[in-house]
Amino acid sequence: MRRSAKIVSWVLLFPLALLMAIVLAVGLLVGTEAGSRWVLGKFPGLQVEAFSGRLGGRWQADGLVWEQDRRRVEVASPQMSWSPSCLLRKTLCIEELVTGDIDLRFPPADEEETASEPFKLPELDLPLELRIERVDIGAVNLNGVQQLQGAELQADWDEQGLAIRSLTVRRDDVVLELAGRLLTKADWPLALEGTAAIRSPNAQPWALKFEVDGELRERLVVDLQSQGYLDAKLSGWVRPLEPDVPANLLLALENFKAAPELPDALRLEALELTVKGDMERGYRLDGNGALQGEGGAVAVALNGLVDKVHAEIEAFTLDAGEQQGVDLSGAVSWQDGLDAEAQLAWRNFPWRRLYPDIEEPPVALRTLDAQIQYDDGNYLGNFNAALTGPSGDFTLQSPVSGNLEVVHLPQLELRAGQGRAEGNLSVGFADGVDWTTRLKLSEFDPSYWVAELPGQIGGTLSSSGALRNENLQAEAALDLNGTLRKQPLKLQLQASGENATWNLPTVDLRLGDNRIQGSGRWAEKLEANLALDLSRLGQLWPDLSGKLTGNLDLAGTPDAPQGKLALSGADVAFQNNRIQRLQFAASLLEGERGQLSLDATGLQAGATEVGQLQLSAEGTQTDHQASLLLQGPLLDLSLALTGGLEGGDWRGRLVEAELDAQGQQWALRDPATLQRLENGRITFGAHCWLSGQATLCADDQRLQPDPQLRYRLRDFPLESLAEYLPDNLIWQGEVNADLTLDLPSAGPSGSIRVDAGPGMLRMRDGEQWLDFPYQTLSLTSQLAPKQVDSRLRFEGGDLGDLDVRLQVDPSGEVKPISGNFQLSNFDLSVIKPFVAQVERLDGQLNGNGQISGTLQQPQINGELRLTEGEIAGAELPVSFEQLQVTAIIDGERVRVDGDWRSGEQGQGQIAGTIDWAQALDLDLRISGSQLPVIVEPYAELEIAPDLRIQLADEQLAVSGKLRVPRGEITVRELPPSTVKVSEDAVIVGAEAEENKPPMAIRMDVDVEVGQDRLRFSGFGLTADLAGYLHIGDDFDARGELSLNKGRYRAYGQRLTIRRARLLFTGVLSQPYLDIEAIRRIEDENVIAGLRITGSAEQPRVDVFAEPAMSQEQALSYLVLGRPLGAETGDSNLLAQAALGLGLAGSASITGNVAQRLGIEDFQLDTEGSGTDTSIVASGKLTDRLTLRYGVGVFEPANTVALRYQLTKRIFLEAASGLASSLDVFYRRDF
Repeated sequence: MRRSAKIVSWVLLFPLALLMAIVLAVGLLVGTEAGSRWVLGKFPGLQVEAFSGRLGGRWQADGLVWEQDRRRVEVASPQMSWSPSCLLRKTLCIEELVTGDIDLRFPPADEEETASEPFKLPELDLPLELRIERVDIGAVNLNGVQQLQGAELQADWDEQGLAIRSLTVRRDDVVLELAGRLLTKADWPLALEGTAAIRSPNAQPWALKFEVDGELRERLVVDLQSQGYLDAKLSGWVRPLEPDVPANLLLALENFKAAPELPDALRLEALELTVKGDMERGYRLDGNGALQGEGGAVAVALNGLVDKVHAEIEAFTLDAGEQQGVDLSGAVSWQDGLDAEAQLAWRNFPWRRLYPDIEEPPVALRTLDAQIQYDDGNYLGNFNAALTGPSGDFTLQSPVSGNLEVVHLPQLELRAGQGRAEGNLSVGFADGVDWTTRLKLSEFDPSYWVAELPGQIGGTLSSSGALRNENLQAEAALDLNGTLRKQPLKLQLQASGENATWNLPTVDLRLGDNRIQGSGRWAEKLEANLALDLSRLGQLWPDLSGKLTGNLDLAGTPDAPQGKLALSGADVAFQNNRIQRLQFAASLLEGERGQLSLDATGLQAGATEVGQLQLSAEGTQTDHQASLLLQGPLLDLSLALTGGLEGGDWRGRLVEAELDAQGQQWALRDPATLQRLENGRITFGAHCWLSGQATLCADDQRLQPDPQLRYRLRDFPLESLAEYLPDNLIWQGEVNADLTLDLPSAGPSGSIRVDAGPGMLRMRDGEQWLDFPYQTLSLTSQLAPKQVDSRLRFEGGDLGDLDVRLQVDPSGEVKPISGNFQLSNFDLSVIKPFVAQVERLDGQLNGNGQISGTLQQPQINGELRLTEGEIAGAELPVSFEQLQVTAIIDGERVRVDGDWRSGEQGQGQIAGTIDWAQALDLDLRISGSQLPVIVEPYAELEIAPDLRIQLADEQLAVSGKLRVPRGEITVRELPPSTVKVSEDAVIVGAEAEENKPPMAIRMDVDVEVGQDRLRFSGFGLTADLAGYLHIGDDFDARGELSLNKGRYRAYGQRLTIRRARLLFTGVLSQPYLDIEAIRRIEDENVIAGLRITGSAEQPRVDVFAEPAMSQEQALSYLVLGRPLGAETGDSNLLAQAALGLGLAGSASITGNVAQRLGIEDFQLDTEGSGTDTSIVASGKLTDRLTLRYGVGVFEPANTVALRYQLTKRIFLEAASGLASSLDVFYRRDF
């Protein structure tokens, strides 16, 4: 019994002992460092460097390499920490797995392996759960190409599947972060979400957010959103594990521009692209969108099919509307080699709508039809293009054939009007490059491409050659003749050569009176001569004129060339720029020493006289010097430089520099270094400019690339700006400034400071000068790539204060701004010197506000208040006193409200709005009462306006009432503006101005005149003016003005106004006159008078009498008050009266003529009576000397007299006529 129990016990204890022995052995192997080394050493192909630790816990090594069957895996610095005790809970706990870079080397897979069965997901049911706290690996390289920069993982695997707590993958161009869960059973359900940061082509932020949900064995639903560089959304589903990968996806994007340097016109405003199908039957692509364009959007459409062996573009179109577009279709197959075909149709597509910054070329492509087929290295096609040049339409067409070694254009043909160019061209690439071509021209008109060169040219061009192993051999011949710019043309050119030997036996160009001819040879010795005789430059190009002759000689060797160039010009001009005389000479002598001189006189840019320019230089590449001298009425400048070229770097010095412009004289104090390095870097060394006590100094400057500027201005006297200021303003003080500015491609940075305080403004008021000191006038700016902060400060004491702050973002296209301003007690008298017509200008301006919008369209919101304002001057008809105005600014609109006083009792008000958002619009109401209006020397009026003034759509509208109740109008002579030049007069030398249509004026104004008393006096007429007018559009006037209580002086008589009306039935300046002025002769019971009728431009004057009688008798009653008598000399007296009236009417004209002759106080009058009547002209030559000249009217007698004032009362007069005399006159006043 005991024995059997013993046996049973041994049977039970043996397995337990065996298990303990196994556990002890495994523990000894992986639980100790020695055992771990032994285990790793038994692993085939594995090498571990500097291993430490134990495999059954924490271990690390300097490196791990596994290599077998041409496969190699190398892991740098691996380390791992895991907990064996977790195995008791059926869990593998990896606390840490960290590696450095991982390098994988695998041979290419066999085609049989790649064509294996479709991948199928197995059913995975791990016996252990997995918990990963940290996995961090370095860069992963596969066959020398980096696949990852690094990856980090935290995950768990249990009966619910794989839970990815965090996975981060980094590449050079993307960082991916995701989390989710995957169940490795059934259909393998998957739920993932994450983000990706992608490096965009223009460094603009680009972020993706995605969600994936579904089953790997069935289908996955994808939702991806893109923001930043690309604003887009991708949604749909895909079956990733099916062999044909069926999918149905929709991509929607908007407002996308691929690169910032592209024009905004290429911005893709919207695009929707659907992808539907599978790899076997093909994926159907359908997309529609629009490019922004300039001047109109351009529609984009794409239809195609792509499968695993070919792609077909059924249609790709750009549609600009109105039958303007581009259509492209084609197909490409890669199943058996590469085959492709394409068709292109261009129909008047406005491509500059997408590239507006490119200048319009002289040649425009109207239509293009092209086809091309490619089959395993051979291609065949043709093109046919219709184009338009400056002088009309032309076509270009040719078949195209060839392969990867040669291309042929066997029938190249260009037709332009009657002209044609046809020939062939072949280019080979098999052994280097070789070509052969021959073109024949007939009646060819170059103006189809260059509008300035019309003509008819014929001739031939042939060329052939080859470039093999850096050896070039070629020959060419060009023979043209015809006409160009209506001048005979002949051109002959021949050239041939090989490698280092080239011959140019003939160069002969003749165009009109201009000729260029020569020959040359480039070999071991250089021989060339070119003679220029351009005696009539105007035949070569429009707006070009003058004469230019010269000669070019070339000698020496290719390594040491020598040559001379001499040019001489006279009256050379292009458009408005002119050189009166030009001399240019340049030579390259032995030792590569060169000399250059330029002397140009009579330089003129437009209407500006520049003066004389002299430029000279001499030296070698390594040591040379140059000087420049410019002398002219506006600017004198002299510069002197020295320098030398070493390798690709040029280093020199600005030795001397002087500038004299508009009274500003600056000179360089010490020489300054100048450098331009081969890498494109340009620097300007530290230097100082001096002007009197002022200095402008700079540190070392970098001009290119990314300019860095540092300047300091000190003690610049503001008095030196007197030439730019009005004569009645003196600005005293000094300006100091600092500039620190960096201009990299990322944007500007630095600071700017300008300080012009303290200082003083001195303004002349009459004969005295008023001083206005101020304390601060400064401008500061801080610049950064994303923001520029600026501040303008003015602290003027009695002049007031101004503080403006402004922030600008210069990085974008719109350049948004923000800021504010504060204006306190600003004295308007500061701007008086700039307003010549104003004699008194006072008032205080206060205000504040906010600044916003963009730099191109700023917005201002704030308020301005003018108080105690005064504006007056002799040249201003209205004076403003106690002017109070409030302006409320709202963006691009201001609301104005104000009032003022004028004179003793005058009051006025103004209210309304001014808007300049699109164009200038205003709506103002002006009202007042008893406002004095003085128009020197004609009128003193009192008005009461109630007017509304509107401006909209470039149309001015005035409506309301204007009352002129009282005043006085006195006209002594007509103002110059009333003198009208005859329509048939031609003013010699006056340039004709383009007639611009005047601004349309809509008017609805009622004018009431003389409600109290408006007195008119002028031209012998005195009367009270009263009446009513309605002024309509374009000054169309309707109404009547009456002259009441009037008297009219004519023919030496004071006539009574019996009736005087001005009737307005049209243009305001052309009233109808209805005036009667009479004289009553009571003794004769006769009324004689003048009747004036007709238009104001051509009035009719009649003499009448009641009762009716002849014109002579009526004139006699009007002048003499009695009937005409035959023997009393009345006829002469009437003639004298009529003549005197005519002379009086011409006083203003004759007075202006006398002033131009230097005669002052000129008078023209009649003298004597009867047959002794004469016309006398008199005037002062000096203050004491008077000239008098008389001409007889009825007798041929002329008299010239000179009177000289000896004293205040004694005059000496010498007269010459029918009798000469010398008289002394004494004057006494009684």
